[in-house]
Amino acid sequence: MPLIGRYLRARRREFAIGFVLLLITNGLALVVPWLLKQAIEALQPGGAGPRHAAMLAAAIAGLAAVLAATRTASRLHVLGASRHIVADLRDRLFEHLQSLPASFYARRRTGEIMSRAVNDLMLVRSLFGPGVLNLINVAILYTAGLAMMALIDPTLTLAAILPYPFLLFGVGHASRAIHQRSNAAQEALADISNRAQENLSGIHQVKAYVREAAEIESFGRLNDEYRVRNLALARSRGLVVTLMGGLGAASTIIVVWLGGRHVVEGRLTIGGLVAFTSYLAILTGPTIMMGWVLGVFQRGLGAIRRVEEILAQTSDLPGDALPGLGPDLGGRVALRRLSFAYPDGRPVLKDVDLEVPAGSTVGIVGRVGSGKSTLVQLLGAVHRVPRGMLYLDGHDLNDLPAAAVRSRVAMVPQETFLFSRSIAENIALGRPDASREEIDAAARIAQLDRDLAAFPEGLDTRVGERGVTLSGGQRQRVALARALLMDPRILVLDDALSSVDADTEEAILRGLGGFMRRRTTFLISHRVSTVLAADQIVVLDGGRVAESGTVTDLLARGGLFADLHHRQQLEHEMETL
Repeated sequence: MPLIGRYLRARRREFAIGFVLLLITNGLALVVPWLLKQAIEALQPGGAGPRHAAMLAAAIAGLAAVLAATRTASRLHVLGASRHIVADLRDRLFEHLQSLPASFYARRRTGEIMSRAVNDLMLVRSLFGPGVLNLINVAILYTAGLAMMALIDPTLTLAAILPYPFLLFGVGHASRAIHQRSNAAQEALADISNRAQENLSGIHQVKAYVREAAEIESFGRLNDEYRVRNLALARSRGLVVTLMGGLGAASTIIVVWLGGRHVVEGRLTIGGLVAFTSYLAILTGPTIMMGWVLGVFQRGLGAIRRVEEILAQTSDLPGDALPGLGPDLGGRVALRRLSFAYPDGRPVLKDVDLEVPAGSTVGIVGRVGSGKSTLVQLLGAVHRVPRGMLYLDGHDLNDLPAAAVRSRVAMVPQETFLFSRSIAENIALGRPDASREEIDAAARIAQLDRDLAAFPEGLDTRVGERGVTLSGGQRQRVALARALLMDPRILVLDDALSSVDADTEEAILRGLGGFMRRRTTFLISHRVSTVLAADQIVVLDGGRVAESGTVTDLLARGGLFADLHHRQQLEHEMETL
C-alpha cells in the first residue's frame, strides 16, 4: 500500500532509532539467560565458585537496569512516530475532505466519514505503533533467540520448533477470517456513528414526533449487529491466541522431556537446560503476542484501505484543479441552453436561456421543485456544469478557478448553517480579518440590530450547535450579514427571507437597495412580492423557463406569474381579515 510506505519513509529516522534501540534491548535480554547459565555452572562442583556467580548476578542486575532504559526509549521512538504519522494523516484527510465537491457528500453519509476519520485512524495508529513495534521485536527475538538455542543444543532446538509448521498453517487460515470480520465490524461501527449523528442533529424532530422509543430500538438493532460482528472477530482472534499459546506449551513440554534426557545423558548441563528454557520462555511471549499483532495488522491494513479510498476520491469540478484568483468578475451572467441533472440521473433543468447584465437584479419564482435553487447553486461552482452552458463575464465556468468564483458569489440559502461560535464570528466567516465596524454595518443591513437587546452579549453572544439558540429568522439574517460582508460581485438570496415577517423583509430589502445596485443579485422566493422590484423576473416550471420579463409585462400576459401573484394576493387578503 503506497500510504504505508509514504509515512514510514516520512518517519524513518524515528523508526530507525527505535529499531536500533530494540536491537540493543533484545540483545541485552538474550544475554541474561547466557549469564544465568554460567552462574549456575559456576555453582556446580568444579565450577568457578560462588564469588564468580555473585559477579554474574550483579551483571544480570546491571543489564536489567540498562534493559529497562533502552526498552522505554525504543517504545517512545516507535510509538511517538506512530502518533506523528496519525496526526499527519488526520491533517491530510481533513484537508482532502475540504477539497471534495458536494457530489461526494451527497453519496456518503456523515457518520461513515466520521468513522473513517476517527475510528479507522485509531486502528492505523495501532498498526504503526504497537503493531510495528511488536513485529520488529518478534523478528529480532526469533532470529537471535533460535541462534542462541541452537548454540546450546541444536537437536533440542529442532525438537522445540516442531509445532511451528502447524502454527503457521492455523494462523494463515485464521488471518483471512480476522480480516473479513474486522472490515465487517468497522462497517457496523460506521452505521452506528451515522445513526447517532443523524439522531443528535435531528433531536428536535425526534422529540416533536415522539420518536424516542423508535430511535432507541433502531439504534439497539445496529448496536446488536456491531456486538455480533465484534464477537465473531474476537472469536477469530481468540483462536489465534489460543493456538499460539497451546503450541508454545507443547514446545515447553518437548524441551523439558527431551532436555531432561540430554542432561541425564551428559549431553547438556543443568545450566544449559535452564538457559535453553529461558530462551524458550522469551520466545513464548512474542509467539502468543503474534496473535494480537496479526489482528492489529489485519484491522490496520483494512483501515488504511478505507482511508485510501477516501483519499483517492477527487473533485469532478474542473475549476477545483485551477490555481490562482482568475479574472476579476463584474457580475454578468449568461445561461445558454443550460441543462442539468444530479448524479442519480434525475433531470432538474432543461434548455434554460438567460442573460443577466452586471449590476441588475433578477427575480426567480416558480412552484416547488421547478429548479429554482439548483439554478442559482450552479453559479457557485458546487456542481459540475456541462461546458458551454454557463458563462460569467464571458468566461466559461469550467475555465475559472472554483475558489475564485466562490469568493465572488455569495449565497444565502433558505436552510442556513451556523457554527458554534459567536454571532460576530459567524458573520465574519468569509472575512475573518473584517473590522468590527464592517461586521456591525452588515448586521444593520440584515436588520440584526433589531434583536441585539435579546442577545445577552450582543453580537458576541455564542450560538448553540447549528445556531439552535437563534430563531429561524435570526439565523437567516446572520447568514445574510455574512454574505454582505464578503462584498461579492454576485449575491444570491435563495428564499433567504422566508422565515422573517413581512415588515422585517421589507426593511431588509429597503436596506439592500443601495448594496444591490452595485452587484448582480438573484432573488429566489416563494413570495411574489419579494421580486416585484427586480429588473427582470424569470418563472420556472418543470425545469424550463416558462416566461420572463418585467413585472408589468408578466402581469399583462396573464400567465403563470400573474396566476401566482393573484393567488398570493388573495391569501394575504384572507390573512388580514
